[in-house]
Amino acid sequence: MSYQSLFLYEKGNDVMYVLAIDGGGTKTTAVICDEKGQCFAQIETTRSNPTAMDQPYFEATIHSIMQSLQQQNPQLVAEVTSCFAGMAGVKELRAEGIVEAILRQYVCSSATITVDNDALIALYAGTLGKAGIVQIAGTGAITMGYDEQQRFYRVGGWGYLFDDEGSGYDLGVQLLKAVFQSYDGRASATVLTEAVLKHFSVDYVPQLIACVYGEEHPRTVIAPLSTYIFEAADNGDLIAKRIVEDACQNYYRAIKACYSHMEWTQEEVLVVLCGGVFTNENYFVPRLQAMAMEETLPFRFKTPDLPPIGGAVIAALQQINVQFYSSFVETFQKNYV
Repeated sequence: MSYQSLFLYEKGNDVMYVLAIDGGGTKTTAVICDEKGQCFAQIETTRSNPTAMDQPYFEATIHSIMQSLQQQNPQLVAEVTSCFAGMAGVKELRAEGIVEAILRQYVCSSATITVDNDALIALYAGTLGKAGIVQIAGTGAITMGYDEQQRFYRVGGWGYLFDDEGSGYDLGVQLLKAVFQSYDGRASATVLTEAVLKHFSVDYVPQLIACVYGEEHPRTVIAPLSTYIFEAADNGDLIAKRIVEDACQNYYRAIKACYSHMEWTQEEVLVVLCGGVFTNENYFVPRLQAMAMEETLPFRFKTPDLPPIGGAVIAALQQINVQFYSSFVETFQKNYV
């Protein structure tokens, strides 16, 4: 795909520095970048989802991020003109003001600051700032659309206790259910049992209880287990394959619901699959594309061109009406570690 037709070169020699933050349930990344895609300071640290941590810890995490960036390049932090933070959980707890107040302590008073759901930056990582739908499946899961009229619509992602279907946490829960049901004789044997016992370094299924119900948040413990589902599916495990198929059905149902509530005129609607679960894209892209073809819906499923933090950079540039270079994607991929 050529980006030359989509983006304009910035005229003149002035460089715009923006601060981008991607805050999730497992990790948080931040970068100071320009419109060329060059990175001047960056950090990766612990999770920053306020629904999974107390407020003092949440605030301390944001302060730590900014202090680290400041130590790396204090002059550029002061020159940042736009900040965009895409963060899981901030909308649910209405914590946008907390994040903005902290960022204001580090950047200049005239800087534009926006704090929004992390789904938006995941979308932009695949559409490069254009309309479309994003299906996120990381620690949590959410579906979000952004149509040509710049209207947003959200489906799902209402919390791990009763929603987030298809998330890493949800898949991990399905794995544990299968393991315990197999142990009881309520379900067929599965190679997932051996995988999860090895993961926790225990010998018997009942010992898993102490591993799961420990001091760490359940999502942190359970979500990483989802990776074993794909290994088991590769080995022909029927239960693992069923879990993957159920996840596809959940994604597709949410994507259809999102699409139906929005207005589209383009012949093709990009659907970006973003998050750790979709690292195994070969399980999902062909199946979801086949579902869309069966119902003649105009979806084109794809994985992102950039990591979500790159989508946050694009959002930060867009909110101050700065076009990024046609070589932005390639440059960012080379510069961002």
